[in-house]
Amino acid sequence: MKKNLMLISLLLLFVSTFMFGEFVIGVASQHLGNDWNRGVVKGIKDEMEALELEYIHTNARGDTNQQVNDVENFLLRGVDAVIIAGGEGPAFAPVMKKLNDAGIPVITIDIASEYALTNVTSDNFNAGEKLSLYTVNKLRASGQIVVFDTPGWQSLLIRGRMLDAVLVDYPNVEIVARFECSVIDSVNNSYQQMKSYLLSNPNVGAVYCTWGLPAIGASKAIKELGMEDEIFVVCVDADQAILQEMMSEDSPLTGVIGQYPELLGKLSVDMTKLALEGKTDQIPVEVYAPIICIEQTDPDAWFAGTENKTPGDAWETLY
Repeated sequence: MKKNLMLISLLLLFVSTFMFGEFVIGVASQHLGNDWNRGVVKGIKDEMEALELEYIHTNARGDTNQQVNDVENFLLRGVDAVIIAGGEGPAFAPVMKKLNDAGIPVITIDIASEYALTNVTSDNFNAGEKLSLYTVNKLRASGQIVVFDTPGWQSLLIRGRMLDAVLVDYPNVEIVARFECSVIDSVNNSYQQMKSYLLSNPNVGAVYCTWGLPAIGASKAIKELGMEDEIFVVCVDADQAILQEMMSEDSPLTGVIGQYPELLGKLSVDMTKLALEGKTDQIPVEVYAPIICIEQTDPDAWFAGTENKTPGDAWETLY
């Protein structure tokens, strides 16, 4: 009798494994060069391990073509789902269509696509609006702004568009230059671009960065030229380097919108699990994580409806 029960148990285990197998999820990062990207991956890995899911993680080291190739390789390996952890969204459309046609769910982070089952992201519309209004208020509704951006990332594009939308109602605030900053060596690139521009165009009042690391380079250039009392810097991403810069006495970096990258990673895995369980009807098109508003000395400079903190308090919250 015991022998028969054992055989039945083994048969059921075999059938279960044959039918469902062990899920393998491909996770593709563009780079791990800042705390946001590293935090997203940590959140993904922690949640994968908690749910006992197997995954393959790749790091393209800032090379979009390589990241696309990594996703192509996931398709060839026959993974059960793919998470694309940030990147230049339009570049993935062809391979995402192939995954979609193959019935392999794709969950994206900061990439909106018709081929993604869902996109996990921070509330970038709110973040961009608040950062833009903060900038206008600090300029007293008059002055010149330099913008640092990086092409292709949906969240960054939204933050840039929100600045344009806000400035429609403030004709005395003008964007005088836009710099595209690569994710590779971004601090040095933004430093050189900012310093070169200010040497011939010193009448800048603010620098608006759609992500974090360019704010470090821009702040360095401003301080080196002794203009920290004339120009302030704002950005999205509360990386450790950003908060450390904010806490220095002579820093022009005054306002930052922080995110919760580990939560973004966790949410992407949770959505993937629902997809693998066939519960796609429970998955929204967009999944939003909250933001945190950080001000150098006066959290009340922000607006109601968000979590507002000083850099020190934000450090305790995030790290």
